[in-house]
Amino acid sequence: MSAVKDLFSRQMRALTGKEFLEVWRDRRALMIAAAFTLLFPALMVGAGSLSLKVLSEDHANVAVIGAEYAPLLVERLRGDGLQLELLDEGSPPELLRERYDLVLQIEVAFEERYRDLSTPQIYLYLDGSEQSGGRGAQLLQARLNGLERIVAQQRLSAQGIAPGLLAPWQLQVRDVSTPSSRAVAVLGTLVQVLLISALLVCSAAPSIDTSAGERERMSIEILLQQPLRGWQIIVAKVLAVTSIGWLGALISLAVLTIAFALLPLADIGVQFSADAWSSLVMGLLLLPLALLVAVLQILLALRSRSFKDAQIQLNILQGLPLMLLVVWNLSGIDLEASAWQLIPFLGQQLWLNLLMAGEPVSVPMALAGSLVTLSAVGLCILVGARALRRESLLGAA
Repeated sequence: MSAVKDLFSRQMRALTGKEFLEVWRDRRALMIAAAFTLLFPALMVGAGSLSLKVLSEDHANVAVIGAEYAPLLVERLRGDGLQLELLDEGSPPELLRERYDLVLQIEVAFEERYRDLSTPQIYLYLDGSEQSGGRGAQLLQARLNGLERIVAQQRLSAQGIAPGLLAPWQLQVRDVSTPSSRAVAVLGTLVQVLLISALLVCSAAPSIDTSAGERERMSIEILLQQPLRGWQIIVAKVLAVTSIGWLGALISLAVLTIAFALLPLADIGVQFSADAWSSLVMGLLLLPLALLVAVLQILLALRSRSFKDAQIQLNILQGLPLMLLVVWNLSGIDLEASAWQLIPFLGQQLWLNLLMAGEPVSVPMALAGSLVTLSAVGLCILVGARALRRESLLGAA
């Protein structure tokens, strides 16, 4: 009861107000938060929209040189995805530099060699640095391979050989993924990296200023002389830093939600199903993580020797959770298992994935994982309170 009373005491309210005022009047921290939460999502979405535009292009421009030597072949190549233009002559490299994605060149002796059952040559020119050319080349090669199999079967039949002898089985690939599962694969990592990065980046500057910065300005010495417990000082600082970090993550989430709703994701078979309720739940799930990020950054800044040393340590901290997310994504571990959802960062990763795709989240597991994260926050606060009692704290500079 004494701790609860101290938490809502007049001194605690005054201290919390002072910390909030210092955090929110720091123009440098606010500029960093605004730049990251607005510009970085805009850049990522802009790059994504350009990629989607390239992926959703419905055809590839193909220049065909020597079509008169194989008119039936060229006719069979026509169809969706390929726009053929017949040319009498031209240099393939120059045509690729102009407006064509692919150049198909048929040799002069194609018909004669085809009738002699020999192997006529067909040349396909493409620019490997162009994505549209790569996709068009795959489609063109698939059609040529299909025509090649048909011709081979016809030749075997003409010789009295059953074509099935050379094809003992037929492989059919069937994609059982759903639009929501594809949304998890395409959007999941982007959302996780951006939102967690927003927490780390937006709270870094105020964390350093409220700990290492106050120590260098010697204002923390005056604070320690007040009738306050160590954990009260840490809690006030954590709440103030969390406010700016959490708000930055919420702004990034809002920007992403609006941008994803405007992007033509349906053109690549991705369904974006996150609504206002899902966004609200995502914001609430990020709050315990925002508290944990803030207290960890404050502890690192407190144990640093100087303001510059605190910046270095927090820059390292910013990369560790993101590396953890990438490693877990590449490892293929099933995060839906109960034990993984209790680990901070990993549990939030899974829940954000599911909510972004419109899938349900297990409420008991989300509550349990959030409680574990809050327990880690409480433990870190106690560690910070002990750090404030160190005599070397004021001498570290």
